[in-house]
Amino acid sequence: MDRLDLLFLFDEDNPCWTEKLIRMAGEDPAPLSFLAESGLVERGAEAWRLTDNGRRAFIKTAEANYLAAFPGTEIDSEDACLFRTRLRLLLDGKHLQRWGKKEFISRARFPIPSLPDGRIFSENPLTWLWPDDPVFARMRDEWPVVGLAAREKSPPSPGAAFEWLEASGEGLAFFEADLLHLSRYDFQSYSHIPRSPNDPWGLLNADRFFCVRQPVHEKPNGHALLSTIGRFQLALEVLRRMILPGYMDHDSFDQSAVNWLVFVCDDEKEAEALISLLRPFRRELIRPAAPMEVWALDMESLAAFPERAENIHDLLPIVAKPIVR
Repeated sequence: MDRLDLLFLFDEDNPCWTEKLIRMAGEDPAPLSFLAESGLVERGAEAWRLTDNGRRAFIKTAEANYLAAFPGTEIDSEDACLFRTRLRLLLDGKHLQRWGKKEFISRARFPIPSLPDGRIFSENPLTWLWPDDPVFARMRDEWPVVGLAAREKSPPSPGAAFEWLEASGEGLAFFEADLLHLSRYDFQSYSHIPRSPNDPWGLLNADRFFCVRQPVHEKPNGHALLSTIGRFQLALEVLRRMILPGYMDHDSFDQSAVNWLVFVCDDEKEAEALISLLRPFRRELIRPAAPMEVWALDMESLAAFPERAENIHDLLPIVAKPIVR
């Protein structure tokens, strides 16, 4: 391996690396010393990152090798970057997807109306308020057809959802998944189907696992968890009506497509605490946005799994726990 090739680990989805994570990725971290001496990487508080010269070298080396790759630039925090990379490496390494394709997107963001929690849900008892909110009433009036019937209509134009939300009077916000895993089983059967220009994430014809981190070193908070679930519901509503109508719950061959919200915790104890807060709500937790599922995964159990499952659908029932299905 050329010492410069290690630069390619520091891409836009994985801008920070430690020696341990580099080994998890199956690479030798030894070239880091050469890259540091050459002014191409620098060490932050916990991890290595590209310098400006490193980003230029990344682009130059990628172009020389005809690679469509982009260097990491935006770093929200080293801890968050390292979490996403470690989660991706663990999920990727713990299942084969022998006859399919695995894709991962860091910080996948989905447009939603900018609503405060008080317009999304209320507590004691849990009541979902967003379906009756004026902005969603207008959305249903202007985008009335969902499900398989929507396939008979012309698809939305690219960017239409963003434009509508910005003009709605509520403003544009985003639901963000720390890591989005797209699982494509038997993907060659779908290879002739073009990617939708309205779908930059590649959601079409994939099972989707939206992984969201439980705040580290914080006790699970019921209100915050409901806020995340509520915003995920808003994202599904926008996707189903305005971005991929007819294709969010079924693929192009009418097979079911899944949308799982996966809360990711540090350890099993934290996951159990999270589950105890959410499971009592039963199916009310997902009622206005079903079909969807909510799961809890802990990094400790994922890392300790000694085998490689055949696919993500086999892996998660072993290392994660369903909250509501």
